[in-house]
Amino acid sequence: KAGSAFSGGLKIVAEEFDDPIGTEFGRTLDEINFGVGMDDALKNLSGRVDFPDLKFFIISVIIQRETGGNLAEILENIARLIRERFKLQGHIRTLSAEGRLSAAILLALPFVVAFALSLTNPDYIGTLIADPVGKTLIVVAAVMMVLGVLAMKKIIAIKV
Repeated sequence: KAGSAFSGGLKIVAEEFDDPIGTEFGRTLDEINFGVGMDDALKNLSGRVDFPDLKFFIISVIIQRETGGNLAEILENIARLIRERFKLQGHIRTLSAEGRLSAAILLALPFVVAFALSLTNPDYIGTLIADPVGKTLIVVAAVMMVLGVLAMKKIIAIKV
């Protein structure tokens, strides 16, 4: 919007942003200055930095360079899209907090109960540990806990 050329905008990003993104944009600008095509330099940036929002930006810039159009408007729309994705991720994180807390409680509960039983009735827990059937039950319980944690993690993890 300020009237800078695209390479000038890349230079501003390289100078103003902290590592690692500032350095990567500086490297991309260096590639362009050394004769690599703009499209290839941006694709190289996409290869070095694995971030979906950056890929949206790069694809949009490449398409705009091929077809024309208002780059400032395209970048505004991408910025709005990225902000909305971050907002949605925060909202999802808030809504999934209950599931994460439930998973933590369910994971800690057997250990808390075993500790309490070892304090109140050590012979009861001692039998579980000494008996071969008890050892088998402990292994089965551990496997089921791991499967439960994986299932809850899959339920809680929502891709945006």
